[in-house]
Amino acid sequence: MFQIQTNLLGCFAIRDGKIISSRSFISEQKTTAGIAKDLIYARKNLLPEEREIINGLSKSGQGFEVAINNPERLREEKEKFNVRFTEISRSKSIPLEEISELTMLGPEELKELMWAVNLEITKEEMRVQEIDKVAIQLISAIDELNTMLNLMDERLHEYYGTYFPEIDVITDHEIYASIAALGNRENLDLRGINLSEKIKEKIKEEGLTSFGMKLENKYISGASLMASQVLNLYLLKTRLEENLKKVMAEICPNITYLAGHLLGARLLLQTGSLERLAFMPASTIQMLGAEKALFKFLRTKKLPPKHGIIFTLSEICTAQKKDRGKISRNFAAKVAIAAKVDYFKGEFVGVELKNKFTKCVENLKHKH
Repeated sequence: MFQIQTNLLGCFAIRDGKIISSRSFISEQKTTAGIAKDLIYARKNLLPEEREIINGLSKSGQGFEVAINNPERLREEKEKFNVRFTEISRSKSIPLEEISELTMLGPEELKELMWAVNLEITKEEMRVQEIDKVAIQLISAIDELNTMLNLMDERLHEYYGTYFPEIDVITDHEIYASIAALGNRENLDLRGINLSEKIKEKIKEEGLTSFGMKLENKYISGASLMASQVLNLYLLKTRLEENLKKVMAEICPNITYLAGHLLGARLLLQTGSLERLAFMPASTIQMLGAEKALFKFLRTKKLPPKHGIIFTLSEICTAQKKDRGKISRNFAAKVAIAAKVDYFKGEFVGVELKNKFTKCVENLKHKH
């Protein structure tokens, strides 16, 4: 049986305590940062050097055993090799010091290399754990933009609405700002506005016969300028949301699939980090964002809250009132699992969790 040993010196094929094939990181002149990244990658994936060695061993055409650390990382490639994989036996491994002698590396040089590589691994792991802060900053910016846009939309309606009150029936604030940015109501070019031709014609007619205040262009220009900046804020919000979606899909794929990138990011914001969310019980996740209501219940013992920010999930907010507690508990339990899998970089289980949650919601609907 062959054994493949991967460490900071390289990848080594061992049989009967002897190295029969190797791919040395030292001879390839890899940097300590490069070695660190390879070792982190090798925890769950097959390194090109390991693949090269296995291919070389399998050319004999006979099936044989190869012991390797964490054989599960080869799950998608096992069929490519004429090899049976087993877990590595530490008792049969060659000590690192012996391998370093074969690579002409002295004891002091080995210590320095070990210290440098371990330092780089620590730095890399710390960076990975802190990526969730990016999502937290993005969702914070998006929520602040929402607050700002609500105020600006209200101010724009008051300003431009005195001049052209007929378009107050338009409920989409972004479309309203697009019209206001055009300025003079009597000369509106609505070609780039996302409205039906029938509504556009109606707006043009109303612009010519409006009951609004008559203003000169110099007074209307302030509303147009404000509307243009509001549109820029909407564009910024859209781009930040797109960026957040990519970040969340990378660092929290299971939470994102289950809860969506916005709610998932708000859960991170409420807890402060993915680590804290991963170790949080489902009952606490269910109440995130409902702290005031929870403390009130503890004081008065009346009307306990059933959910916090997870209420924004469509399955919960559109459910019958008597079912919301059950759905919230089920969803929070699924989030707790998803957070743990994401934090420990496990396999993707988002589809399974989502299907189970959907089934729970459907079962409750069928009972009524």
